[in-house]
Parts: sequence; C-alpha cells; structure tokens
Amino acid sequence: NNNDGTAFLPLAGVPALKFLITNSTSSTSTSPLLQTLETTLLTQTTLSFSPPPLKTTTPAYQKRLQRLRLHDEERSYKSLTTNLKTAASLKDDNVTAKSMMYATSVGLNMVVAPITFGTFMYFFAGSIFSRFFDDPEELEDARGSAVDVRRVIAGVVSGVFMLFVEMILFVIRSDTLDSAVR
Repeated sequence: NNNDGTAFLPLAGVPALKFLITNSTSSTSTSPLLQTLETTLLTQTTLSFSPPPLKTTTPAYQKRLQRLRLHDEERSYKSLTTNLKTAASLKDDNVTAKSMMYATSVGLNMVVAPITFGTFMYFFAGSIFSRFFDDPEELEDARGSAVDVRRVIAGVVSGVFMLFVEMILFVIRSDTLDSAVR
C-alpha cells in the first residue's frame, strides 16, 4: 500500500491471478469472489515494476566482472584495429619491395649493360680498325661520308656478348638466392 491508499501488485503476481481467473469454476459461490477481485484489481491497484533484490557482491564476483569488462574492451579494440598493418604485413611489404627492386635492377642491367658495352666497342673498335687495317689515304676520304660497317658489327657483336654474360650472371645470382632461401 501507498500513502494515498493505492495498492501495488507486483509483476510476479499477474500470472498467479490469471491462473485463478481462467481456472475458476462457474459455480455461484466463486463467481462473486472473482468479480470482486477483478473490480478491485482494476480500480484500486497499479502494477509495480520493482527490480529484483540486489545480491551482495563478493570479491570473486567483482574480479570476474572486471575480467569480463577487460575482455569486452579488448574485443572492441581489436575490431577497431583490424584494418591496421601489423609487423608481419609490414615485413611482407618489405620483402615485396626488395624483390621488386631486385627485379628492376636486373632488368635495367640486362638492357643498359649490352647497349653501353656495344656503344663503347663501336667507338673503340672503330679507332682500332682504322689505325691498323686502313690505308691513310682511304681514311681521309671516308671520315665524314659513310658509316663504317666494321664498327657497327663490332658494336652489335660485343653488345650481344655482354647480353649473354649478363644472362649467365643472372642465372648464377638466382640460383644463389634460391639456395639461400631453402
């Protein structure tokens, strides 16, 4: 009961009253009692939603609650940081970058070395051919007019030779790297 005379019905009492009302016999002696109960419930009472009584908390219970809170915070943190890079993924990125740098280095070396060596031999072989194998009169006539085929052939052959040397070095380096990885 409240100070104003209103009676409170706990929520747990509702199923009990429902059981009484639905299972009552239709005899004349119980019918007026149920009608009075129903009238009283509708006019003079209100439902009370009281919380269950608080349990006394033990230290073990508090410790478990703290552990569960920490676990929940850790799970929330992991879900927030799933898209961040970890040390393992950064290591994979470093390995990929190193292998790409190695491939770029080898590719440029395979292109630049034969061209450079072929150009060097074109100019170097040209001066050797002209000094030892040409007549001095023919040298003065042909200085600016024609391309010396011997110089071009010497440059191309030396460039191809250098390409084979680079390919052999590439195979040796690859085999060394593969054996080091295994």
